[in-house]
Amino acid sequence: MSLQHFSHQHPLVFIESHGHEIEKVNCSGCGESVSGSSFGCVECGFYLHKQCAEAPAEMNHPFHPNHNLNLLTRNPYKTGTGTCDFCRKPCENFVYHCSCSLDFHIKCALFSHSIAEKRNAEFQDIPRIDPSINTENVTEELKKLNVLLVGSHY
Repeated sequence: MSLQHFSHQHPLVFIESHGHEIEKVNCSGCGESVSGSSFGCVECGFYLHKQCAEAPAEMNHPFHPNHNLNLLTRNPYKTGTGTCDFCRKPCENFVYHCSCSLDFHIKCALFSHSIAEKRNAEFQDIPRIDPSINTENVTEELKKLNVLLVGSHY
């Protein structure tokens, strides 16, 4: 299986797992050491973790719902490195960027997106308060209910 990734001119070949016999290589997407499944270029030694290679080119992130984030091979700032708005470390490799100057490392964006989606799924199961119930006088309503249930011992 091969992949033509936007960040590299040569096709990338799928590598099931990196054994101990090959030297340590770093992912060009996140900068971390490559282990496990990845994609690599036989011609020039360019590697991407499977997760980094398959990351969407554009993301609608729950932490920034007003604009989409675009995946760039490096930060767009001419004045130097940008800073990840999630972990506050410099962005030196792939970065999800918004035109309003929001930046996430690729792994920070994928991680925080995954966490937010899981939390949103959990909240889907929480019953909503019936809008017909007046919640302004909850204490008074509870006292009235208690009187009805217990009797007029209040």
